[in-house]
Amino acid sequence: MENNIKDAISANITVHSAMANDYNTIEPHFRPESIKRVDDIIQKLHKENSFSKVLDLGCGTGFMINIVKKYASEIVGVDVTQAMMDKVDKSGNASITLINSDTGTVELPQKHFDLATAYTFLDHLYDMRPTFSNTFNALKEGGVFYADLSPNYYFWNDVKKVDTTKQYDPILQREINAVLSKDAEIEAQFGIDKNVFQTAEHQKHIKGGLVEEELRGLLMEAGFKKVEFIYHWFIGQAQLINDENTEKAKRFEQAEIMHDYLTKALPVSRNLFKYIGFIATK
Repeated sequence: MENNIKDAISANITVHSAMANDYNTIEPHFRPESIKRVDDIIQKLHKENSFSKVLDLGCGTGFMINIVKKYASEIVGVDVTQAMMDKVDKSGNASITLINSDTGTVELPQKHFDLATAYTFLDHLYDMRPTFSNTFNALKEGGVFYADLSPNYYFWNDVKKVDTTKQYDPILQREINAVLSKDAEIEAQFGIDKNVFQTAEHQKHIKGGLVEEELRGLLMEAGFKKVEFIYHWFIGQAQLINDENTEKAKRFEQAEIMHDYLTKALPVSRNLFKYIGFIATK
């Protein structure tokens, strides 16, 4: 287990050191509509449980830091890849401290933070338990752990079952390519060996994505008393919001309506969402 954890950490450093200079421009969660979605969630959390001290796990180049620093006075970001953290914008009124460390072993003040975040990060861990335990201990009583944009096992598993010798509508073909060919794409673009890339995203490529039931069990085991799950990005959403034959505002309105319908159909519809997240309360 210990060697596997070390291998995953080493792979992440290799992958994200190579991608650091381009990360903010190639990752879709940096698009304005994605930032707004997360900002809306953070605003809601701030209204419900006003926070000032934030812990950002797997902070990378600062996606979450850029959002939460409008609301927080103190932010601590943790990441194993220094090249990514070198890109973090520390401007603004919040005090921002960056720690180059693994989130499962980093020493953190106990019962100190109001909010912990982990955005598009948990699938990079070989074992989520040490990070969940560390996060729980670092949060104050009543503190909130918000994680999002992790691969949803139920979606990934269904896509992997598709017969790839057949031709499909572009809506499905796009997802088949994204699931089955991402490692080859990264290798071609950045020269990162496919096996290293898969090791860096162990929960996605080796385990096949995050499972709601398993996540709930691990979070409860760590001590969290309440867990709410978030499903995001339904199949075909990319085509819908990028359809230039429809006015932009209308596209996003239609996507929101579809998202709301599918959310109301959970858990039956959960295999139609690409990503899973959660809000856990201590």
